[in-house]
Amino acid sequence: MGVFREHYIGGIVSYSVFFGISMGTTFAGHWLFQKPIDWNSTVSTKSWWHVVACFIVAVLFGLWPDVDIKSKSQSIFYKIFIIINIFLILKKWYIESAFFGLFAMLPMIGKHRGWTHSRVTMFFFPMIFIIIPLYLHKDIINVEHWFSPTNLGLIKTFVPFYVAGLIGYATHLHLDGVLLTVPKFFYSRVKRT
Repeated sequence: MGVFREHYIGGIVSYSVFFGISMGTTFAGHWLFQKPIDWNSTVSTKSWWHVVACFIVAVLFGLWPDVDIKSKSQSIFYKIFIIINIFLILKKWYIESAFFGLFAMLPMIGKHRGWTHSRVTMFFFPMIFIIIPLYLHKDIINVEHWFSPTNLGLIKTFVPFYVAGLIGYATHLHLDGVLLTVPKFFYSRVKRT
């Protein structure tokens, strides 16, 4: 079982390794296939703050699954939740604030190592980095042609955040021994044969 320190260091290390591989792939694509240097949005030089934000996302998602128990992770996230909810209220986005408040309560209704430590959640939860930008840019989304250049450009901008969240989440589950375990039903089949 990982502890707080292992989880945030794991998020930093795993995303650093991914970033290094991604950077190498970017330069290889540029040198070997004459792709523009910013073809890989993970390491795009046009938006250096994306790179910093992706590291932060990887660390936060490396801590997220432990929000379902009294922990340092829970303390960090609920402070962030309060700030976000105050911002939503000040912007007079009351419906969004209500849904955000509902979302903030969800980890408390599950047991520790319940849905927050699920492999399914690991894939779907980071999708907030795709869904929220699409919602915020709904006025420019082309709903008739989902694969329009505008839609794909918007998605491409936020995919690195999804990947960072996925890497951080997977690191947490791996450190807790959840990610690469064999399901229990498999053991019962093995014993019978």
